[in-house]
Amino acid sequence: MKPIEKNFYMPAEWEPHECCWMQWPHKNIGHTGYADVPSWSHFDFEKGRLAWANVAKSIAKFEKVKMIVHPDDMISAKNLLDAKIEIIELKIDDCWARDSGAIFLLNHENKLGGVDWEFNGWGKFKPYDSDNQIPQFMIESASATYFKNNMILEGGSIHVDGKGTLITTEQCLLNKNRNSNLTKDEIEKNLKDYLGVKKIIWLKHGTDEGTDGHVDNVACFVKPGTVLALSCSDKKDTFYDKINENLEILKTSEDCNGERLKIIELEMSYKRLIPDEDEPSSYINFYIANNGIVMPNFMDEKADFNAKKIIETTFPQREIIAINGIDISMGGGNVHCITQQQPLSKS
Repeated sequence: MKPIEKNFYMPAEWEPHECCWMQWPHKNIGHTGYADVPSWSHFDFEKGRLAWANVAKSIAKFEKVKMIVHPDDMISAKNLLDAKIEIIELKIDDCWARDSGAIFLLNHENKLGGVDWEFNGWGKFKPYDSDNQIPQFMIESASATYFKNNMILEGGSIHVDGKGTLITTEQCLLNKNRNSNLTKDEIEKNLKDYLGVKKIIWLKHGTDEGTDGHVDNVACFVKPGTVLALSCSDKKDTFYDKINENLEILKTSEDCNGERLKIIELEMSYKRLIPDEDEPSSYINFYIANNGIVMPNFMDEKADFNAKKIIETTFPQREIIAINGIDISMGGGNVHCITQQQPLSKS
C-alpha cells in the first residue's frame, strides 16, 4: 500500500508540530569515509554536542523535543540537555536526524503516517545500519501508519509546500551513489506516490560536497507559492554561476497549480568555515518550529544581520532565535539537518 492510496501527504514544515526529533552526536570509531570529505573530518564532537544542546533547548521553547541517544552517550546527553527534553536510548551511527529519520505524513482525517526510506550514509559513509533502523523506530513510537519505500532518500534533499509542490536538486537525487537503478521518472513517481506531491521542481545544484547538494542549503518553501532562496551577488565567487542558475530555474517555475513562484532572495555568507573545502555558509538551513524559527549565524556581522532581518520579515508571527552554527557546519550541515518534525495529528 502506498501513502497516496490512503490520502497521505507530507505537510509543510510550518504546519503545527507534535514534536521535533533529533539525534545526539555519537563518535562512531568504526566510521569509514569521513576523512575523504573535509566537512566531516573537521567535526569536533565536544563542541558539536554543545551546539546540538543549544539547538534542542531553543526548539524546546516552542515544542517538545525527542533526542535519540546512543547507549554510550547517555551521560553526556543528560549533562548537557534540559530535563524537559525527552532522551530516548537507541543504538545509532550518526546525528543527522533530517536525513536518517522518518518523514512523517498526514492524511485528510489528520491521522499520522510515516515513510521509512532507505538510508545509505549519503552514498559514502559506513556504518549506517543502525541509522537505517531509526525511521521504523520513530514511526512505531509515534503510533503512525507505517510505509516502506526501498528508494534511498534523505529528508534534507527535499522541501515541500504541503500543497503538492516539491523542490529538490539533480546533484543529489540523480547521483549515481543513491539510486542508480532508477530513472528520473521513477524517482519522481516515488516522490509523488509517497509524499503526495504533484509537481517536482528540479534545481541543478546544492552547495555542499558531503550530502551531494541537499536542497535545504539552497532553497525552501516558506508558504505556499513562496520560496526563500540562497543568492550570491559576487561574480567572482566560485558558486556565483551555480546559485544564479538555481535562482533562474525558481524564478521561471510554477507550482502544481500553475502559479508562478514568488522568490525571496537571501544572500549567503561568503565565509568559508571548513578547512580545505570551498563551501559557502547558508542561512536557508533553519528549522521552523511552532511559533518560532531557529536559524544559524556564522559570526559574520553584516551577513548575519541581513539574514535575520529577512527571516523576521518572512515570518512576522514567529520568534526568531539565531544560534552560532559554526560548530554544526563543521559536521557538514546545520540546524535543519539535525532536526525532523513530527506534525500534530489526531492519532
